[in-house]
Amino acid sequence: MEPGTFLAAEAIKGFVGLAVRVFGDMADIKLDEPFRQLLFSATKKYVQTYTERHGHVQVLGMSKPIPLDDIYSGAWMLDSAALKSYASQSDLEETYRNKGQRRFRDYSCPKRNGIEIARDKDCARLIVLGDPGIGKSTFLRKVGLEALKGNAGDYQLPHIPVFLELKRFRSTEVDLKASITEEFENCGFPSPEGFTENALKKGQLLLLFDGLDEVPADNLNTIIESIQNLVDRYSENRFIASCRIAAYHTYFKRVSTVAIAEFDDDQIERFIYNWFSSKLDREYQTAEQCWERLQQPVNKGSKELAQSPLLLTFICLVYNKSLTVPSNRTTLYSRALDILLEEWATEKRVGRGEIYEGFHADLEKELLAKIAYEGFENDQLFFSKEQLIKYITVFLGDTLDAPKNLNASAVLEAIEVQQGILVERATDVYSFSHLTLQEFLAAKYIVTRNLQKDLVELYLLDFRWREVFLLVAGLMKGGAIRFLQQLEGQTQTLSKNPQLKGLLAWAEVKTSHTASGYSGEVKRIFALVLIFYLALAITWARTSDFDLSGDFARARVCILASDLTSDLTSNPDFVLASTSGLALALATARASGSNNTLANNPSLVLANNLGLALASAKFTMNNQPISDVDLQPLISYLERSFEASKSTAEELTSISSSSLDISPKFFDLSTDDLQAFTNYLSTYQLMIDCSKQASGLSAQQWEAIKQRMFLPPQS
Repeated sequence: MEPGTFLAAEAIKGFVGLAVRVFGDMADIKLDEPFRQLLFSATKKYVQTYTERHGHVQVLGMSKPIPLDDIYSGAWMLDSAALKSYASQSDLEETYRNKGQRRFRDYSCPKRNGIEIARDKDCARLIVLGDPGIGKSTFLRKVGLEALKGNAGDYQLPHIPVFLELKRFRSTEVDLKASITEEFENCGFPSPEGFTENALKKGQLLLLFDGLDEVPADNLNTIIESIQNLVDRYSENRFIASCRIAAYHTYFKRVSTVAIAEFDDDQIERFIYNWFSSKLDREYQTAEQCWERLQQPVNKGSKELAQSPLLLTFICLVYNKSLTVPSNRTTLYSRALDILLEEWATEKRVGRGEIYEGFHADLEKELLAKIAYEGFENDQLFFSKEQLIKYITVFLGDTLDAPKNLNASAVLEAIEVQQGILVERATDVYSFSHLTLQEFLAAKYIVTRNLQKDLVELYLLDFRWREVFLLVAGLMKGGAIRFLQQLEGQTQTLSKNPQLKGLLAWAEVKTSHTASGYSGEVKRIFALVLIFYLALAITWARTSDFDLSGDFARARVCILASDLTSDLTSNPDFVLASTSGLALALATARASGSNNTLANNPSLVLANNLGLALASAKFTMNNQPISDVDLQPLISYLERSFEASKSTAEELTSISSSSLDISPKFFDLSTDDLQAFTNYLSTYQLMIDCSKQASGLSAQQWEAIKQRMFLPPQS
């Protein structure tokens, strides 16, 4: 017997027992064998009907429904007070900057398992809050499924679940008890009115009221009053209602209120493994590959969106078609935004109301893009309600095709309640639901208004804008070549630092006539990598009184150079990319005062840096990107020094200078030099990353840019 068949049989058996108990003291009911057979058929149909209607998921154009139990990844609940603080806008900005992560909400407070709360004796009246797409309806449906399973489920309490979608109540006449009766009558229960009344009196029902926020506004008070009256009259039953956070205004008395937390990494991983669980997916390890790709730094924005079950479903649908997380993420983010703006409201059949008459999705995107961009311009991720209302008012007044009769405060409320793109984080303080969406909308604003030149000139070296740069390139597609040329122009300015200018001139001369099969830009970056690693080793050899910030800066330059090399060549023999992470880790640990053994052992740290220099020197000798040099004496010295974990700065500088035919001064890098090198290499890294985001880029034009990389500034 299939597990599902057994579970259904157990559910029906337990359900029949509950039903018999309800009918037990009804004078007009004779519990004979024919009646029991009738009751068995009715309960069987009820279990099947509930499972068919509420036990499957089919959203966002999925080709077929998926059993809820197959993909359910759990729901963790927070005290609702944890979702909205009373901090000021400036306090929220400071807290976010100090956290060093991309989540706007602080989920450090304790979390509890949702099913456990649903069966808690102190939570008989429960309000479940959450943002759009967070899984409120899914949670209520899951609780009902677990209740149907009886002792075989996680709910464990003897209740019959009744799931009512509140959006169906559009009439001003609301009779909840009649609606409950209808659920039993449709499944063939004998004496459904009497059964409903007795079940309510005996406290045998688990009433699940889904979607308070989806009730038409002119009917909301009637619905709330009807639920409250039912709860008060039949208080022995259990009640769970769901509502979007922004739409809930403490409607009920004597209730427990919790909020569904966004997915954490464990839930995201579990969801993916549940989604890709077919025999074929297990054979090809689809889930493992999807989860691994989603964790890559390049996909941090996609993983951020995956904290929403709705958008994680979308990501899984995309991955199922292409078996990859799109490297050009502008298409992914644009589609995610459309889901929040329009498609999800359609799926949920949420009426958009008078606010949206004439205020279509394209206009709303323009408004949100303006808010996102000006927020970035002002180094602002949080907005006061007053600011947002002003933005909306000005936008409606200044935009030719925007409706002029809308109330800005009502527009803000509609955006928050129906879509959750703007979220209230503290009293009258808002942010975008995800930083990724603000970055994408800011990039959209830049491209629409042709502000790329301002972006490059003002924010090239501001790390906060880095993702915006990548998204701008993605939105420009083939036209991004002009954007890349603007970035290239900045490298010319940055390369005028005397030390950097001299190093670039040396690299050009030493690599221009080699027999190596590598292209010119690759040979030049190889040469620079060798110099940087030698400079790092010399610095560590110079003194035991380390300049912590300088150590980190030198390691950072080496990492950037090595990463650029990895991006420009696929040569598997280039080992520096895989080993350079250790140099950065050591420098970081040292700079942060860590007790890391290596970081606090000068000999081992020196050996590490000598090893990196040695690997680079051997690669250079074997692959010959540099001409007219004899690296064997340098390699022999580095091998001896590496084994002894000992070297003097003077010896290493002397032999490096003579072997490479370069002035010793280039191994002595000041703080300003390091910053100039970092800015220069970071700009090239940004160019390369942007080129990967721009689909349809001209290969010939990009090749021309690459051939000019790492050359001294041109007049």
